[in-house]
Amino acid sequence: MTTSIETNAARQRLNRRRHEREDLAWLDRHGWSDADIPPPSMDEIEAYERREGKLNSVIAGLGFSERGQALEGKLAAAIGARLADLRDRGEEDE
Repeated sequence: MTTSIETNAARQRLNRRRHEREDLAWLDRHGWSDADIPPPSMDEIEAYERREGKLNSVIAGLGFSERGQALEGKLAAAIGARLADLRDRGEEDE
């Protein structure tokens, strides 16, 4: 479970990277929890990619294990996994 301290720290780091307000609100709606990231609809793909990129930019200077422990890393991985799931479903339909 994400603590308010972790969430506030992540929010500050994202604000320094000029993260979109709508993306911060989206993360708020999902409780800043990697387990609560919903699958994207087709019209949300670009927003998911943007969020994943911004989250990854925050942790770019961290080592591999630190990235996995950072809240931003967990969220970016969850978003990336949801995008991969969508792409995999699209390939199955072909």
